[in-house]
Parts: sequence; C-alpha cells; structure tokens
Amino acid sequence: MTDCDLCGRALPTVIPVKTFPPLLKFAYPEGVWKGLCAICLDSAQKTYISIDKEELSCRRSKCALCGRKGRVYPVELQVPDFSKGIVKKEANVCTICLKGINEAYIKFKREQIEQAHEEGRIHGHEHVHEH
Repeated sequence: MTDCDLCGRALPTVIPVKTFPPLLKFAYPEGVWKGLCAICLDSAQKTYISIDKEELSCRRSKCALCGRKGRVYPVELQVPDFSKGIVKKEANVCTICLKGINEAYIKFKREQIEQAHEEGRIHGHEHVHEH
C-alpha cells in the first residue's frame, strides 16, 4: 500500500508524477517522483486547465508537492475522514508541478484507453465501427 502525496488516501497503486523540489535539484537533477490518486490527479488537472483559461488567480505560498515557495494555485482535495466521510480541502500546487500533473494525466488516460481496448480484444468483444 502507498499513500497519495496530496490527500493521504492509502491505495495499492498511485499515479506517478515527476516533481522538481528546489532543495533536491543537485541531488536529483532529473526530478523526484510523487504519487497521486486518480481523484487528486483529476482535480489538479482541472486546476491546470483553469490556469490556461485565466479563470484562476494565484497566491503566494509553498507548493504541497515540491516545497517551492512562490506562486501557487489551489487544488481541491477530497480527503477521507472516518468520522465525516469525505472532507473537501485545498492544497497549494505550483505551475511546474501542475504541468507535470497534466503530463501524467494525459499518459494515465491514454493507458486506460489502451487497456480497455486490449481487454475488449482479449474477451472477443472487439467492436467494428462502420465508417
């Protein structure tokens, strides 16, 4: 089991996202992997899209993933709580990490589509679409 680095949810697997912590840039110049659950990945990707549309303003704080201080954007989290169920909170994420999250999101969705296509082929349910 591993935990999501944003919401803390314990899962068998998480989606890898490459981050670049400034304090580790000399030790790990290629970046450090963080793990996000699918819910946090979706929420952070929506934040990334909102930045491109200029719907969201930044604030000055510390990034929850890499620790970089500066301009960050709020990502809505759904944190599991045994007494309350799901609690909505916000985490601050910098633009560099949001870009990495967007790349991981695209790769994750592409793999899901390919996996679904392969499962359909294996089970003999390949659909032929007439053009």
